[in-house]
Amino acid sequence: MRTLLAMALFTGGILAPHAPADTAEAAKKRSVKTRTQAVQPRTYSREEIECERARHEDPAGVYAGFPCWAREAFGRGQNGGADRQ
Repeated sequence: MRTLLAMALFTGGILAPHAPADTAEAAKKRSVKTRTQAVQPRTYSREEIECERARHEDPAGVYAGFPCWAREAFGRGQNGGADRQ
């Protein structure tokens, strides 16, 4: 039994280095891809910007039933928006 176990370990030790492994080139490609994705800035759509402005101008949600552009316009002056030109 010990001999069989020793033979199995020996055979496994010989075959293990020949198994396909992750190459350095593949690892480099993965790391480059991850790095470039992390550097790209987030772009906001026009609608997202309008809704953010609307939430700032109408924080209480008085005009919540209206579209974002209308909420911003109706809410101006309530949160200091009338001072801006």
